[in-house]
Formats: sequence, C-alpha cells, structure tokens
Amino acid sequence: MPSGFEEGLKQALVEVIGGIIISVFLMAIRNSGLVPPSYISLFDLVNLVGSILLVIGMEYWGTGYLVGWLAGIWIMHYSGLVEAWLVILYFVVGLTILVARFLKKG
Repeated sequence: MPSGFEEGLKQALVEVIGGIIISVFLMAIRNSGLVPPSYISLFDLVNLVGSILLVIGMEYWGTGYLVGWLAGIWIMHYSGLVEAWLVILYFVVGLTILVARFLKKG
C-alpha cells in the first residue's frame, strides 16, 4: 500500500524512467520496420488505457503519496520527459481528489 510523499515521488520517477525505456525500445522497433505500424498503434492505445486506469486508481492513494507522485511527475515534465497532456490529465484529477479530501475534512 502506498505510504507517503517520498514513496510517491520515487514511484513517479520509476514509472517515467520505465516509460522512457519502453519508448526507446518501441522507437527502435518502429524504425526497424520489423513490426507493422498497426501493432505500434495498438501498443499506444494500450498505453493510453493504462494511463486512464492509473488516474482511476488515484482516488485510493494516500494524500502524501499522491502529492509526492504529482511532484515527481512535475519534475519529470520540467525535465522534458513527460508530455504536457499527461501532466494536465494527472494534475486535474490529482488536484480534484486532493481538494475533495480537504473539503470533506472541513
């Protein structure tokens, strides 16, 4: 179970680095011509579904973990490693969850 800020930050960094490795691998496959482009498009679709499932799961993360994860995503985006549309998606959902939690407590 996710714990605090540090774990969330670490997990975001690990996820982005893993994504970079997969992207490099897919780019090599795409450029080699060994795999039809439709398979690459299918993988892109599966990746999008994974992002949506990640967003759905955010509701169950601890507050500190979520804040740390969002900080890690922001750092990686600032470094040019995460696309802007993903950052917007994650922050809209993540901040909505955080605001709802604070309003519920108050």
